[in-house]
Amino acid sequence: MRQAEYQADLTLKSKFGSNVPSLHELSNNIHMLFLNVNPIWVDNQPLPTNVVYIGGIHVTPLKELPKDLQTFLDLAKNGVVYFSLGTNVKTSTLPPELIQMFVRVFSQLPYDVLWKWDQDVLPGQTKNIMISKWFPQSDLLRHPNVKVFITQGGLQSTDEAIVAGVPLIGIPLMADQWYNVQKYVRHQIGIQLDIKYLTEGEFKTSIETITGDKRYRENIIRLRTLMADQLQSPLESAVWWTEHTLRHGGAAHLRAAGANVSWAHYLELELALIVLLILFFILTVILILSCMIWKIIIRKFQIDIKRKVT
Repeated sequence: MRQAEYQADLTLKSKFGSNVPSLHELSNNIHMLFLNVNPIWVDNQPLPTNVVYIGGIHVTPLKELPKDLQTFLDLAKNGVVYFSLGTNVKTSTLPPELIQMFVRVFSQLPYDVLWKWDQDVLPGQTKNIMISKWFPQSDLLRHPNVKVFITQGGLQSTDEAIVAGVPLIGIPLMADQWYNVQKYVRHQIGIQLDIKYLTEGEFKTSIETITGDKRYRENIIRLRTLMADQLQSPLESAVWWTEHTLRHGGAAHLRAAGANVSWAHYLELELALIVLLILFFILTVILILSCMIWKIIIRKFQIDIKRKVT
């Protein structure tokens, strides 16, 4: 952790000069924090006023797709399955037997498949599979022929699927992906799979379930409506609160009173110490009284023995 912070400090100094405060100092002087997540998705966490939700700000207006991709999507009579495990995972590094299992299942489907694949060649690739090292994901998902998005469960990918109204199959691999994919199940917008124990039958059944049950699409469209029903758009909210901070020379008036208290004060260790001292005093008194009573009992016992002997 310290090494990562040290590297971050070096990066800051290289970009903004040697006089820039350290990452630790900056983190203790945050006046306004923007979170790219919708409060509905994170269970309405209690946060101070200077923390502002701007979930979905990264979603851009719909742009025209590349011609070859547009043609592929338009000609998919039965629909398209989109498969991407994000940018942090190279799909080609997965176990070969798992890759071939994906290929076999996709070849059995009546759908065409778009697969984000980081190599030029996919072993066993069938005619209904199109591979690419990169896809314009946000725009692709909004094509009406996309039936399901098989994803690792990243937050931005999830946001883009919700905006597009495309149900999900989540295969979490790291970080917050398990949390996000569990939300698919909770909101009934998708299915969770475990890559360690994934079988060919389970994978195929999950795709058939999502594409065959219209409730998943209905639920994700309903969730999209709930998330979009806000007083301001994410961008408008970010702009307004940024200008508010600039107008007032910062946003110290919005910070929580406990923002910079010490860990000892935050955990109220002084109160814990008082409680421990009281307990220590009570135990000490009990121990002393016990010793006194024991001595009295022993003394009485010794006197009784002497009387019997005499």
